[in-house]
Amino acid sequence: MSEIKDNIKHGLFWTAIDKYSGQIIAIGISMVLARLLTPGDYGIVATATVFLSFLGIFTSIGIGPAVIQRKDLTQEDLNNIFTFTVIIGGICALIAFGSSWLIADFYGNEILKPVMQIFSIGVFIGAINMVPSALMSKNLRFKEMATRNLLFQIFFGIIGIAAAFMGAGVYALILPSIASSLCSFFYNNHFYPVRINLRFSIISIKKIFSFSSYLFLFELFNYFSRNLDKIIIGKDISENALGYYEKSYRLMQLPLQNVTAVIYPVLQPVLSSLQDNLKEMASKCNKIISMIACLGFPLCAILYFCGDEIVLVMFGNQWEQSIPAFKILSLSVPFMMIVNPTGPLFLACNSSKTLFYTGIINTTVTICGYIIAISIDKTIEAIAWSWTITLIINSVNSYFNLYIRVMKVSLVPMLKGLVQPIICAFWVICTYIGYEYMSLDIPLFASLVVKGTVGLTVALVYYNIAGVVDLKELYCLLLKKLKRHQNNAS
Repeated sequence: MSEIKDNIKHGLFWTAIDKYSGQIIAIGISMVLARLLTPGDYGIVATATVFLSFLGIFTSIGIGPAVIQRKDLTQEDLNNIFTFTVIIGGICALIAFGSSWLIADFYGNEILKPVMQIFSIGVFIGAINMVPSALMSKNLRFKEMATRNLLFQIFFGIIGIAAAFMGAGVYALILPSIASSLCSFFYNNHFYPVRINLRFSIISIKKIFSFSSYLFLFELFNYFSRNLDKIIIGKDISENALGYYEKSYRLMQLPLQNVTAVIYPVLQPVLSSLQDNLKEMASKCNKIISMIACLGFPLCAILYFCGDEIVLVMFGNQWEQSIPAFKILSLSVPFMMIVNPTGPLFLACNSSKTLFYTGIINTTVTICGYIIAISIDKTIEAIAWSWTITLIINSVNSYFNLYIRVMKVSLVPMLKGLVQPIICAFWVICTYIGYEYMSLDIPLFASLVVKGTVGLTVALVYYNIAGVVDLKELYCLLLKKLKRHQNNAS
């Protein structure tokens, strides 16, 4: 058990380095690009991404997690699986290229044609990178992955900004990401080389099929819950509206990428060793969920009340129409943070079948929510409310199936871990309501700093009083780390 704990700490540390440093860079790049490009440019990329994500399901078909989960795959098996991804990736890339004319006609926008054709290259690269990338995670090489992602993000982010300055428009968002994916493939394949097997055998695919097939079906159904909102907005409202919605959605997801994206890649590779000890796995899940909730619920309140300042400071006045949708979507933050790890937890329990059935219910709920929302009010705010409400329902369904049906343990210990975070969020909200009556006339950036600091301070003080966090111990730990850093530097 101590080895598992050490692996989790190692994985979380380096994944955190990757995500946190990467997000700082990504925020800076996004702030610049948002002032150089238009909402329409982002809307075009979002429209193309919806269809490419659908093809991505067929290129992945659950292969990456299956490679991680199966411990008996030989090099011959890996080469056969890689050969299969090359074939599937090539077919899906040709479909993406060939459908570019149809999609451009469907939306009545000719620029979608070259955008889809360029993105088809990314479809192929994403497919062939699945096996090498999965092997990096399977062998817990989180440090190398973090270093790689950080360097690529800096380098290709600078290229994207330079392209936008030179008037590349929407292509400044496309080409750097494809080039980054290609470099990631060569990097991963250097550490864990896989080759095309001219004597391709389907036997290796059969080894992972029972696991990957249900994961593929889950991703297929889940696709509609993740992308139907963008399809509806792009078709029934406008591309500019989609640009505003996409920006508010991505901005809302930043805290998710800072927290769950740190935990997500580590869970299945490390916890899969506990698939025969589900009570121990449930115990570890309770701690992880409680930790995420402690961040998510007060963060939800901070994002909502600081919504105006966050959007305007980050992206400028041209994105003002994103503010209402961002505030609504921010209410979903704690629930998304809690529900995101369920995917790898189902897989770590070797229950891709239950994950699939859970996904069917969640997708049905989400689709019904979108249909109701767009029939009532054709605005991005209505879609945002639909997303938030259905996500809360889906969170309940996901954890019921994970705990009751898969791990066969009570939900009560997990729910108890949510009590303190919810109370903390309540006090943060009360503080902000009182703050609103003060009507301070200060610059926008200063207002963001003050309001953010107030919310964070209230949360920390409450957690200290409740015994969740010991501020004195935290201060001593940070001071110790700082002194050690200074000693190493000297």
